[in-house]
Amino acid sequence: MDKEQKMKKNIKIIVTVCIAAILVIAAVFVIMYIPQTETISLPSGTPPQWQVAVMGNVEQEKTWSLNEISKMPLTTVVTKVNGENVTYIGVELYEFCNRSGMNWDAGPIEITASDGHKATLNIFQAWNSTVYPYFQDVNRITLVFVKDNQWMTEATGGPVKLIAPYFSEQHQVEHVSEVNIDYWTLSISGAVDNPITISGKNISTLPETTIEAEFAPGSGTRTSNWTGISIMDLLEAANVSYRAGKITVVAIDDYVKNYTLWEAEDTKMMVGYKENGIPLPQDSGGPFRLMLPVEEYKWAQFWVKFVTEIIVS
Repeated sequence: MDKEQKMKKNIKIIVTVCIAAILVIAAVFVIMYIPQTETISLPSGTPPQWQVAVMGNVEQEKTWSLNEISKMPLTTVVTKVNGENVTYIGVELYEFCNRSGMNWDAGPIEITASDGHKATLNIFQAWNSTVYPYFQDVNRITLVFVKDNQWMTEATGGPVKLIAPYFSEQHQVEHVSEVNIDYWTLSISGAVDNPITISGKNISTLPETTIEAEFAPGSGTRTSNWTGISIMDLLEAANVSYRAGKITVVAIDDYVKNYTLWEAEDTKMMVGYKENGIPLPQDSGGPFRLMLPVEEYKWAQFWVKFVTEIIVS
């Protein structure tokens, strides 16, 4: 075999090995990161008689029967009880809130038991556990009603129970009877004479601005019409101190970004809540996201998501 034939053979071997490696990596990615289609079966028989009322920041308050809830998209969640893994079936809290008509600026979610016990989560936590579950079904915050293939009863913590993996025992609410959705709020505090808090209830009292700009969220770019309230208008409403020189923007997941007041004014920075006239959903950083509609600041690290506080100093 001459050198040319050996080289061709070696190239074929290298190409074959590379293709095999790519196929293995692709298979691992599919298994680990792409949700697998799963048929979830409920126990036979009729669900127990139980109701969950949804109130607060929703299009219309309503009461769901457990029979109605059990017809929503189902998921499984695995958690430890007395040191052993237990598999539950239920509806993700985020999905339940969506089905209940929560408004665009949903924030804290108060879960109440029939005996008055309460626990509070927020819509970001519910959304985050759904979109980024740890090992598929482990940490989804879920309203469950089936335990080990049996309808839950009051004796087993049901008929509806909140499972919030990795949260304290206080958050594992048994006998859930009410879900009260409150408003997401954003506070302006620090070196201001008039600290203010904005939400969907009072945001229309401030002047709205819409600017066309390019945004680069990480994969590609897009140009949209972004709507919000000018940071400078917010600071004026809060009566910012003449000594102030900086703002600290805080997200609900504790991401923090600092800007000078000069940057805030020069970039036409605003607290945004709409893209092309549509309220920002959670997967776009809503309900309130910092927007800097200029070329130099179009990158995602500047456009802080899930903004909950602006501190002036």
